[in-house]
Amino acid sequence: MKLSHLLLFAAGMPLLASAQADHAMPAAADANAPVPPLQYRSVFEDHVAAKEPARSPDQAWVAANRAVMGADGVADKASEPDPVTDKHEHGGAHK
Repeated sequence: MKLSHLLLFAAGMPLLASAQADHAMPAAADANAPVPPLQYRSVFEDHVAAKEPARSPDQAWVAANRAVMGADGVADKASEPDPVTDKHEHGGAHK
């Protein structure tokens, strides 16, 4: 009995679908055809501004450079280039 109800329902669905109200589309050439109103949504509507850093980038670079140079402002273990070979000592690097 349940199978017969299912078959009856499946056979009746196309009849119900065809009984729906027919919504005729307006002619494309009709200038007075009703159209739904436009919905505008800005792409920036959900935008959240970035937080400002505690220090400006130039101050961060100055602090980083001072940390590399050391407290006296001179680079650690840098030497003048040898006038003959035009090479200088890196204080441990590239040996």
